[in-house]
Amino acid sequence: MSIRGDLRIGEVLQGTLREKSHSYTVMGRIVLKQGNQGNRRSTRWEQWRLINDDGKELWIEIDRDANEVILHESVPIQPTIDPLALDVGQTLKLKVRGRPYTVEVKGAYRADIDHETGSIRHLKGAIAATTCVELHVKGARKSLSSIVIDEHRSREHEAYSTTALSPSQQSKVFGRTVSRPWWVPGFVRRFWRWFPAAISGESGSWLTPLFWFVLLFGVMVIIEWIDDDGLIPSEGGSFYRNRSVYGGGGGGVGK
Repeated sequence: MSIRGDLRIGEVLQGTLREKSHSYTVMGRIVLKQGNQGNRRSTRWEQWRLINDDGKELWIEIDRDANEVILHESVPIQPTIDPLALDVGQTLKLKVRGRPYTVEVKGAYRADIDHETGSIRHLKGAIAATTCVELHVKGARKSLSSIVIDEHRSREHEAYSTTALSPSQQSKVFGRTVSRPWWVPGFVRRFWRWFPAAISGESGSWLTPLFWFVLLFGVMVIIEWIDDDGLIPSEGGSFYRNRSVYGGGGGGVGK
């Protein structure tokens, strides 16, 4: 089952990363596309740019076909690497967060930038296609063992570590899951998240009193309809129907 990102530009998320509480503002999104050559089916994935309360940038990647949510965190590297100059299987010496490592190129591929929305920084100018390189950092701890360098997000002396996030980990880091099944519209998920908060009043939205007004009005209409139809229990516990004084069977009001 394919997934989609369940985020909105301008939205603020709150959660805990590495035992520290953070808030994250969703800044923008890039959708990348690869394939669609001959009989090869095209694949798409999303990269969402976030800024935390410390001003630090991080990204969420939504791999639509692999059903994976991957956290990308900035890590300093030396020297600067040009992804266009790397080939699969190549090894090189690299300092990651100041420590020397041997790094192997595990994957390299071209992709088209399908579209962008929101605020995306282009230090080297906007481009229509990009090269993405996946590197394996030998001997590094798990959180640093896999890093990526993308041409469209290229920063001097910088790469991104990658960490796959399960739904429970997404909820811990961002306060909720950040993906949805492709067949569920985004507004349905947003309503489903808003509804419990609206009932409890925690959302603080102007829609909360409106929700309760509409609910109360609906209950009153139903009660009035039942009463007009004469379906109110009598004192003896049985139901009766009101009868008009202007006629009907049983002799109404006579002379």
